[in-house]
Amino acid sequence: MKQPTSLADYLSIWFSNYEPVQKTLHTRISIFAAIIFLYTAMGIDKSRSWFSLDLPFNDPLFVDLFTLFSIVSFSYLGYLYRDDLFNTMSNTAITLLCFYVIFKFLEGTMSFIFFSANWEVIWVNRRMLAVGPYFTSHGEEIARLWPSVYMIAVLLGCGYGSLGEKQKNFVVPFTIFAFCLVIGAVYNIRPEGGSGHYDYTLTLQRVLLTLFLTYASFFISHYFYKDAEEYQLNSFHQILSVGGILAFILTIYFIDPPGDEGVQPGEWGGLFLNFILASSAIVLGFGVGIVLAFGRKSTLPLFSWPSTIIIETVRSGPLVAWLFIAYILLPDILMPIWDADRVSRTILILALFSGCYLAEILRGGLQAVPAGQREAALSLGLSTTQTNMLIVLPQAVRITMPAIVSNIIGLWKDTSLIHLLGIHDAFQVAKVLPAQWEFVGLYPEALLFVGMIFWVLSFYLSKISQRIEKGLGLRNESGGEMT
Repeated sequence: MKQPTSLADYLSIWFSNYEPVQKTLHTRISIFAAIIFLYTAMGIDKSRSWFSLDLPFNDPLFVDLFTLFSIVSFSYLGYLYRDDLFNTMSNTAITLLCFYVIFKFLEGTMSFIFFSANWEVIWVNRRMLAVGPYFTSHGEEIARLWPSVYMIAVLLGCGYGSLGEKQKNFVVPFTIFAFCLVIGAVYNIRPEGGSGHYDYTLTLQRVLLTLFLTYASFFISHYFYKDAEEYQLNSFHQILSVGGILAFILTIYFIDPPGDEGVQPGEWGGLFLNFILASSAIVLGFGVGIVLAFGRKSTLPLFSWPSTIIIETVRSGPLVAWLFIAYILLPDILMPIWDADRVSRTILILALFSGCYLAEILRGGLQAVPAGQREAALSLGLSTTQTNMLIVLPQAVRITMPAIVSNIIGLWKDTSLIHLLGIHDAFQVAKVLPAQWEFVGLYPEALLFVGMIFWVLSFYLSKISQRIEKGLGLRNESGGEMT
């Protein structure tokens, strides 16, 4: 074997045998360094500040230098996974092409987000994006939303605290979110309309109370349930589920109480309306799905035929068509019984649409439950209803959990279609913001921001699904890590 005689020989031998112990950490550092170097190069090229800091150099040579650093960081990322990315000629060609596409996409995205886009349209109108035009112009009505925020904060903290994970996994990201929330809620908000007074001090107090309730509920539930038995966790989670349904009912009551001059559903808007539509459709749709799933699986034609007809009819049409039916035809059908507004009719259609898809998901889970489970339950003296609800259904939900969460994520994204009906959801608000004279034509910024909000929440739901699957042992059984 030839002995190394030069620095190049030593480097070749060292790099060929180099393998970092913490490969994941090196991967994250490489990606972060590549992004920072590329951002710095673009900042110098466009004579812009570096995250609000003045750059000490502006020579074009530094543009090429930092771009080279970014490429080197990407190259190191490819070196870490060289055994999979460069093991054959075809994989090498595909890897180089993918790296080029990713690099150019990242460069174009960063150029738009950090240097070309005017995010003032979002910053100025963030109240309207969050709660819609009515609550923005009627600042005194915003108090109706805060009891719901408090309840959600407690449920969120208790839910995370009972997962049995390390405290830092919740405290660190939530603290970052809390810091951004405080800034977004109280810093430099422009009043909208004549009666849209915005009380900074009162808003800050409410936000801090919300954060305190979240932290307190998390630490209390984590203290009592970090080493709890499974039956204790199941009982606590059942309480949280009931609390979530109760919070939804109370939210509707606080906003539009009967016999009082509340805020009609037709005046709701923004991301708040999307949350209301998604949560109500999930709750109602789950009930519809359970009924239709057992109905279609029933041996009695009285139950199986209508269930089959409803499921196949609803699933055969696109959601947007059913939304227009709810907008145009459903009022004539419900008028003798219920004078439903647009939001209520939309909730009914979303619940029915989601329930039909959920029924097919649950039907597959019901068929996967071993017949011996049902026979054992019946032999113990349980009724058919008790067997289905206490023995069969929980196992079917457990088996189909990834698909159920996928359905929930799809339903959350489908709420964006209601802007076609003229309802002031987040996308409808984003479409009208560029009509303001100081923000004319800024459609990409408004629509991209709302789209990113939907993506972040969908990604967050998928991560929750992975944690639920891990707690249920589904990863080891079926490999259903991803939703």
